[in-house]
Amino acid sequence: MLTLCREASLDSKKTQNPLAVAMLNQIQWHLGDSVLNPFIRYNPIRLAIQWRNSHRMNSYIQKELDMRYEAYKANSEPDDRSDSRSVINLVLRGYMKQNEGAKRLPTHLDRTFRSYATFQIRTFLFAGHDTTSSSLCHTFYLLNKYPETLSKLREEHDRVLGTDPSGAASIISASPKTLNQLVYTTAVIKESMRLFPPASGARQGVDGVDIMDDESSRYPTSNTMVWILHQPIHRNPKYWPKPDEFIPDRWLVEPNDPLYPTKWAWRPFEFGPRNCIGQNLVMSELKVILALIAREFDIKDAYEEFDKLNSPKGIVAVNGERAYQIEKGGAHPADYLPCRVFLRRQ
Repeated sequence: MLTLCREASLDSKKTQNPLAVAMLNQIQWHLGDSVLNPFIRYNPIRLAIQWRNSHRMNSYIQKELDMRYEAYKANSEPDDRSDSRSVINLVLRGYMKQNEGAKRLPTHLDRTFRSYATFQIRTFLFAGHDTTSSSLCHTFYLLNKYPETLSKLREEHDRVLGTDPSGAASIISASPKTLNQLVYTTAVIKESMRLFPPASGARQGVDGVDIMDDESSRYPTSNTMVWILHQPIHRNPKYWPKPDEFIPDRWLVEPNDPLYPTKWAWRPFEFGPRNCIGQNLVMSELKVILALIAREFDIKDAYEEFDKLNSPKGIVAVNGERAYQIEKGGAHPADYLPCRVFLRRQ
């Protein structure tokens, strides 16, 4: 469930929240960089709908910002409780720190800050709304493709969470730190995200900062956007032995092992001050879902059945993978991973 702040859940699973509806509609109208047809790209209907969605999202977020700012002013001190680490509270806490030492807080949020914060919150909500589900889809796709890996995953769950799958939820709830013992499960998730990173990264170029390649050629970044493509980095044989193979054990070997990952080469959450603020939550979510589902169900892709019914034209597989990634806001499995779910026989 999407949450802007502790006091204002979007409750998007039960209601048609305006912010959630506008964001999802915006993604439906999103065009990838491969769409060059000007009649599609500059369709006035699409542009009008995107403007409307943007206006609705901005209005909703700015109203929440103003409400929370008024609450902060009334309390005079930022709320530093651990349960208030929501997006808006984090943003406003930073704003309050910028105004430390002032005799009195500004009557209203600074207009530039308010606008900047709104777009940052929109980016946060967009980046986190379905990247986890996309990673989950590819993880189940790979586990079905590699049954030995699935068996090892289930063995770890039996060992750590008990042999009765129905008791896993209560064990995790009683002791969340148990998730830290799912070492092989973590390796499976990381290897899945290596092969199928759910997003890419971008940075604003800076005057005087150049990028240098292996041949020492320099590329100025001034007035550019630097787009960091995770997919080619994650499958580059310079950094990854057997780059196209699904090998979770590469995350469990010692540093002297040839399979040991190259530092900084795994980048689904990026690095530095603009890394993904929700990465710990994502990893925990994926481990919990696998722990609750992997032993109770068999999830098998239905691409063969899907292709017989739809007779796809053009690209059918990339790097030998039928679930190659397509762009629709974030990255998704091709044809959204048609699959069948079976109750597993113990």
